[in-house]
Amino acid sequence: MIEILPIKLLTDEDAPIFGNLSVALGKLSRFGLPVGQAFAVTPPNLKLKTVFEHHDFGTKEVFTQSLTSVEKEIRQIPVPEALSHELKKHKKFLLNSKEFKSIKNLWLALLSFWLDQIKHRLWNKGFYPGITEELDPQIVVAIKKIEGLCSSYFDPMQDDVAISIKSGKAHPADLKKIMKLTELANKKLFIPHEYEWIIDDGVKLTGIKPYTPAVTGILPPIVLSCKASPCEAKSAVKVYFELSKGYAIERSDGVYIDSGKVFNPDKPKESFEDLAFKLVESATTFPDSPVLFKLADIPEDQGKVRGALRLLHQTSLFNPLISVLDFARHKKGLINIHIVIPYVRGVNELLQIKRELAVKNLARKNSLGIWLEVCVPENIINMESYFEAGIDGVVLNLDELISNLNGFDHQEGELAFYKQEVEGLIKFLGDGIKLLHKSKIPFIAYGSLTLNSKILEFLVEKGVYGIVVERYEAHSAYDLLRQIERKIVTHIHL
Repeated sequence: MIEILPIKLLTDEDAPIFGNLSVALGKLSRFGLPVGQAFAVTPPNLKLKTVFEHHDFGTKEVFTQSLTSVEKEIRQIPVPEALSHELKKHKKFLLNSKEFKSIKNLWLALLSFWLDQIKHRLWNKGFYPGITEELDPQIVVAIKKIEGLCSSYFDPMQDDVAISIKSGKAHPADLKKIMKLTELANKKLFIPHEYEWIIDDGVKLTGIKPYTPAVTGILPPIVLSCKASPCEAKSAVKVYFELSKGYAIERSDGVYIDSGKVFNPDKPKESFEDLAFKLVESATTFPDSPVLFKLADIPEDQGKVRGALRLLHQTSLFNPLISVLDFARHKKGLINIHIVIPYVRGVNELLQIKRELAVKNLARKNSLGIWLEVCVPENIINMESYFEAGIDGVVLNLDELISNLNGFDHQEGELAFYKQEVEGLIKFLGDGIKLLHKSKIPFIAYGSLTLNSKILEFLVEKGVYGIVVERYEAHSAYDLLRQIERKIVTHIHL
């Protein structure tokens, strides 16, 4: 059974259940700060415990084999009555900076968050009694129409409030208000925190995070790099960090940036600067690692024209991306950046994109690889034709592929269970991967299916060059890869 309470009602007595940060948000609400209409939600511990106790998690290897059935059972947990009762008057919700338009989709997202926490514990410590306990409570905010998402904290080095606009826009008056409210909130809580804000019919506070000021001049850099110990978790398969959102300081085998998640055609100037900074920063931070820059795949509202086709016919989308590449490669001299062509429906589209790139002095050469994102079955069927057109690597977008093969929209949360039906995808990819090996073209895997145990074991066995994961998943990914590689090697020797 879950617990759910409006944030404004939380007191110190509720901290053991809802957490100190939720209680602090409740305090600020009572102090008169404009806190959004938020609710604190705890996980369904009893049901999660019941699901996990019905499976054998004695070893990590058994866990990877059982994960699919566990995920299915957890996603079938119905929406609790308490959640439906509290939220029934609202139509849109915000959870971890993502919007949801139904209580059911919100509930699936909550379950997914808690499941990820449990998986992280399993990968790091194995199964133990109480593994489903003390999961992080979550804050759900009822919203109407969000104009912007921001975060703020007081920077003692600059003696001023630092504000970051995560998405949307914020009027200067709103930013000024956030600055004053950040200082006021720190005074009320006595300890500095980082604050999350939305612009939704005014500025509203929606979350609090611990704030730790950056410490410089105390530990030499070499100590920090040793602490990260990247070589302790290595595998033959490369792990690329998905850095379309956020940054990383630890060493990486490679970086993957989806420009469509950063560049916004409706706000070209602001998002162009963000994209240029992110690309240059990533390529500079990892000078010895390849940075794969995927051209934007943004569907149009009408007609759903997307991928390479839209890039070819809409210069307002294509040209800014080329300008970012030109700036990073030619003006900054960052030659570890390579290009990924998105959502190609035929060889002719690939050839046209390559011609447009060549005109912009971004032709394929030793220092500039052109990678093909494989999203539709046609790409696999006509793989040899793409080789003849000239590519340096392939990105298997597993979510798009299974969506097109199984006939569902992978972005619809209610249809997510179809993603677990991976047997057909595995069979379909077999011949295409053989051709890739025959032509000595590397391929990497991308998408939420990458860490599916069946898919990952198949890919490792077939010689996948690398996988793309979120930065926070890197450690677990290395751990899982090493287990699978050890299992495959043992099986071969037997």
